[in-house]
Amino acid sequence: MKEKLRAGIREYLDTLKLNQKLRHLFVLCVLIPMTITDVIILTSAYRSVAYDVESELEQTATSVEYALQKHLEYPANIAHNLYKSRVVDDFLNEQYVTPYDYYEAYFRLRGVSMFDASMGIEGARISMFADNPTILNGSGFFRMADYADQDWMKELFAGDETRRLMFEYGTGMESDTKNKRRVLLLLKMDMGVATGCKKALRLDLDFSDFEDELRKLEIEDKIYVCDKENLIFTNYDSSGEQAPFEKSPVLDRISYKKEISLYGRKLAISIVSDQNEATVFLMRNGGMLLTLMALNIIMLFFMMAILERSVIHRIKYLENSFGLMEEGRMLRIAKTGGKDEIEGLIDSYNNMADRMNELMNTVYRDRLREQEMDIARQKAELLALHSQINPHFLFNVLESLRMHSLLKGEKETAEMVGKLAIMERTYVNWGDDEISIHKEMDFVKAYLALQKYRFGDRLSYSLEVNDDCANVTIPKLTIVTFVENACEHGVEKKAAPGWIFVRIFRREENVIIEVEDTGEGMSAAEAEEIRKRAEHVDIQSMQGKGHVGIMNAILRLQLVSDGEAEFELESEEGMGTTVRITIPTGDEI
Repeated sequence: MKEKLRAGIREYLDTLKLNQKLRHLFVLCVLIPMTITDVIILTSAYRSVAYDVESELEQTATSVEYALQKHLEYPANIAHNLYKSRVVDDFLNEQYVTPYDYYEAYFRLRGVSMFDASMGIEGARISMFADNPTILNGSGFFRMADYADQDWMKELFAGDETRRLMFEYGTGMESDTKNKRRVLLLLKMDMGVATGCKKALRLDLDFSDFEDELRKLEIEDKIYVCDKENLIFTNYDSSGEQAPFEKSPVLDRISYKKEISLYGRKLAISIVSDQNEATVFLMRNGGMLLTLMALNIIMLFFMMAILERSVIHRIKYLENSFGLMEEGRMLRIAKTGGKDEIEGLIDSYNNMADRMNELMNTVYRDRLREQEMDIARQKAELLALHSQINPHFLFNVLESLRMHSLLKGEKETAEMVGKLAIMERTYVNWGDDEISIHKEMDFVKAYLALQKYRFGDRLSYSLEVNDDCANVTIPKLTIVTFVENACEHGVEKKAAPGWIFVRIFRREENVIIEVEDTGEGMSAAEAEEIRKRAEHVDIQSMQGKGHVGIMNAILRLQLVSDGEAEFELESEEGMGTTVRITIPTGDEI
């Protein structure tokens, strides 16, 4: 399995180009590890920020807890002092015979302990209760039996705790007539042991003082202090002490929550912060981290570009330089100035180019000799073709003279011989096979004049040569060969009069020669055979077959045009034949 996996990986890598391999290496070995490292760093930094935020929120909750404890501390100490006072304990345990005895003891207590309703606590009221029927209700002292059904009384004596914190909404004790929120600090007055009657202390504290204490903390986050059922304190959108306690809110998001216990009352401090860990993290570190990540990416791509420049571009330069040729020689390539393996490849290429140039020089000289021999062979073939043309052509002309000599007087024969003299003077010298179209057309005119003399009214002709084609050179007897073919195989075979049209003009970079006749024409099969022979004409294909003159002319045109001449043949039986020759522009004379 491992071997197959390795083989698959090697096969895949072998199909990749070098720049793709480098990019794979860059992604797998640099970009991905760097990304993982950045993620780890970001996660660690985020956790650190989250821990800091949690610590700050914890400190905030602790500050709230401390503020509540501090505001309860002094009243609790006062209550504790009363709780330990022997004088107060004796006053509450005493059984009074008459109300006078009670008032006398009450004023004596106030004179000795400097006791009053608040004991120096602003906005607070102290009330003490005893299970003593001889006590008169009022001035801070009350019979316990008259308040036994109160919730606060029931809650104080329901458990084992000596002190109890409670929150209520009501009118309070004695002169209080308004319903408002109250903070109660309740205390069992048994001095730690059972002495006398059952006693209790109630300390009513101003609710608004606690909310003011929370506001003094200047905490921007939202604080909610709740007991099991109600929202007790908040620094956010409080309804005030005149309204009943609200139910504990259901918060969508709580940033931090702390459970505390104050004098037996379990409370929950919930903090809702507008800035979560992610926001704080971005505010503290976002700019720096984004800058570092951007610098990492820029440096990586910069190094990748330098590496590609050093390796890929130089290899591509070497690859593109292979096979560069100039005048048949491989070009040496300039060195890039490096000292690595790529520079070694460049040196090897230059050495190979030097050796190849030496070999090409040797091969070129041998090829030149072969070409010279081939040219000599082609010249010999042309001379052989010329030797075939003269007897063939002159035989037909002389035959015409013979026929006319039998039918007419010597004057007519003299004129025909004069035309023949023009032709002979033009082509008696075969040393040069090329002629201008202008001179070739002089011979065509002489030839057609002879044929006109022969056929009379059965032959008419039209010659059109554009001026820009007159000096273009072509092989001798090219046009007249096709004109002769039109006469002998077209007009002559048809009883009705016929026409021969010769048109020579330019089309773009080519010269077009058209020879058209209105003669007998030929069958489709015969025309197709001539076209096929023209496409693959050579010396051997001309031996022992017809249309020697046409094939001769086509072969010579192919030889002088390096095979670029094109031959087209259109023919219809009884209608005539059109030959169209397209050759590249030759040298002008």
